[in-house]
Amino acid sequence: MKKMLAIQIVALILVSGSLGGMFVFTDVYDDVHARIVSILCLSCVKLNRVISLDFTFETANGKDHPDFIIDNLTKKGPIFLSFRTDVCEYCDYMEPLIKEIFNLEFEKEDVFSITVDFNGTDVTFVHINKDHATGKFKDLQPFYDIDGDNAVPMFTTITLGYDRRIVKPFYNTVYGILDSDYTDEQRIEVLTNIILDGIELYNENRPGFIPD
Repeated sequence: MKKMLAIQIVALILVSGSLGGMFVFTDVYDDVHARIVSILCLSCVKLNRVISLDFTFETANGKDHPDFIIDNLTKKGPIFLSFRTDVCEYCDYMEPLIKEIFNLEFEKEDVFSITVDFNGTDVTFVHINKDHATGKFKDLQPFYDIDGDNAVPMFTTITLGYDRRIVKPFYNTVYGILDSDYTDEQRIEVLTNIILDGIELYNENRPGFIPD
């Protein structure tokens, strides 16, 4: 009995050592980790559909819109937020379409803000890789994550709307690849139309916007 137990222990040590060596000296761990994270990225929300094409006033977390958002709406124009992470298959799929819409080039790791001319109106484009974001961009997603699942890719257009005689920040959030049946041209069209709607609302309501 003792001999059998000793053999089992030795066998367990050898197997554990082999597995440890495999994870240390090969790319297996990285591959497994990437696959797991990617699956979580795609499954944490039903990303094969459009969440909502409607704009809303109240932030998703019930807090006031961040100061820099209000400042941008006051001095520049509408805002488009693009959220992603390092490992995200749908982010990689959608990002070339976003670049085409805004005529921009950037790397997936980048976190930056730039104002571009979009159909004659200044629109602030903000690219936020959550794995690298710091400062005011680090905790921005919960304000506009209407589905509450912290999912990426997430695209938010922030403009101004008229609510009971008061002009307020007004935003729309969509996720993923929008609809699995869409062509890339349709995805570009849907996002572009949301931005154009945001521009029209902004130009209509900006004269009445008085920040608190």
